[in-house]
Amino acid sequence: MKRSYYMIFALLACGVLLTWGLAMSSEETHEQGEGVSPATLSMEEAIATAKTKFPDQVLEAELEHEQGKAVYEIEIASTTGMVTEIKVDAQSGELLSSDIEDQDEQEKSEGKHHD
Repeated sequence: MKRSYYMIFALLACGVLLTWGLAMSSEETHEQGEGVSPATLSMEEAIATAKTKFPDQVLEAELEHEQGKAVYEIEIASTTGMVTEIKVDAQSGELLSSDIEDQDEQEKSEGKHHD
């Protein structure tokens, strides 16, 4: 009788571990951006594209995935301290958008880094 309880427990444990493993595997595939177009443009090329219109200091640049497309987000600070976020298509090199960041949001994020 004890042997059958051990067998049931072992089968349940294997089922739980298998389910957990499959869930983690599925999550990793989703995070890797399955179905997302790859970046053909290097980060340096994207920065050069952004600097043609905004020639100031680059603060941050990163590759993001938005709506199935690879997009570089580049933050550039002007000499007056204004920060502009520029988006460049990582395949075509096209300048997609440029938005001036809200000063209040910028101060809040800077405050979080200093804590």
